Amino acid sequence: MGWKKLTVIVVAAIALVGGAMALAMHLIQQPEIEMEVPTPQVATPQAGDTTTLADMENMPIYYDDTEELLMPLRNVVEGLGGSVKWDAEQKATEISFRGKKLLIQRGSREAKLNDYPITLGFEPKAINGCLYISEDVLSDYFASEVVWDSEQRVVTIKTGDNTKPIIANRALSGKDQERFYEASIPVIVGLNDVSYEKRINEDMEDYILEQLTSFQNVLPKDEVEKLQEMEEEAAEEAAEEAEEAAEEMPQQEAEAQQAPKEQETGQEEAAQQTPAEELPAFVRIRYEAGYCGTDFISLYCEVDRGTKLSAKSFNIDLNEQKYVSLLDLTATRNLEQELSAYVEDVDVNQYYISKQRQCHLISNQEQAGVYQLVLLPDQEAKAIWKDAYRMLISAPMESKKQ
Repeated sequence: MGWKKLTVIVVAAIALVGGAMALAMHLIQQPEIEMEVPTPQVATPQAGDTTTLADMENMPIYYDDTEELLMPLRNVVEGLGGSVKWDAEQKATEISFRGKKLLIQRGSREAKLNDYPITLGFEPKAINGCLYISEDVLSDYFASEVVWDSEQRVVTIKTGDNTKPIIANRALSGKDQERFYEASIPVIVGLNDVSYEKRINEDMEDYILEQLTSFQNVLPKDEVEKLQEMEEEAAEEAAEEAEEAAEEMPQQEAEAQQAPKEQETGQEEAAQQTPAEELPAFVRIRYEAGYCGTDFISLYCEVDRGTKLSAKSFNIDLNEQKYVSLLDLTATRNLEQELSAYVEDVDVNQYYISKQRQCHLISNQEQAGVYQLVLLPDQEAKAIWKDAYRMLISAPMESKKQ
């Protein structure tokens, strides 16, 4: 091969290499094009559907000693048509499924359900780089019953009725020197009217926090200030009424009444100076959730002060958006007289409808420091119940068998 021909080949090769390098540099300098890989769409199961999940990348883990079943979060939720993503602002994992949003954090039982603070039964765990949740998360918040077949290594999930509201739990606890408190606050989620849902939750939270006012730093600062303002306003109104009454009565009567008033004032001051050791050593508050449907919710809270037990119920007509008493539910004119056969001092606002649709009268016996749940027989309830509320006591035979 001659030198001229070799030179031409070398020059051509250099030109080709240089062009390729220039093209490569041009492509590198172009803005990076982000391409989203579409996630396969999975149809969300409907009530009554059964979904089987097998051959997942991360499999469920079952602990025989605690009978605890942990589910691989992303595999299960996405397999059911939900979504899982990272919320960088709140530094939490967000689960969006069946119209609800749950924010959870690894290693913490504190969570948020539709922006309400709640407490999980078990903390999420990271195992081999995968985030696991307890099966209770699916059953408690997303109406999904989980069945794990350890031999076949298959998860079967039965989808329940998601139209019903759910009652989640928020746990509080703390100490004040040697005294302590433990409280469970019910959190209702899933009502059609979000503003009314918020109002109900605020009512129940306010009641429970009021039971803990003897402990320091339980109430938020704004709530403490609000209560103080209400107490000051009530005291000012009482003082003004007393002054007006004193101006109207004769001087002698005013002097005659002055001594008892001074005595009462001294008693009030002594009560305010009650030593800390006379306060209850502990306060435990729990709630019992009863009937919970699209039309009605019933639950009651139990307050245990060591030497005193009391209870308060919340019975809510969701259609009418109001608290209802037994007078609203029944069609009899002599209700208190008829119920006196079961409870001596009938309080028409204190009753409870269980999950089995049985009505219980709540009797707070303050002197004895106890309360009682007294079952109202079905026949008696049916005799006085209004037709509009008969579903509360006339459960189908299938429900009663369950």
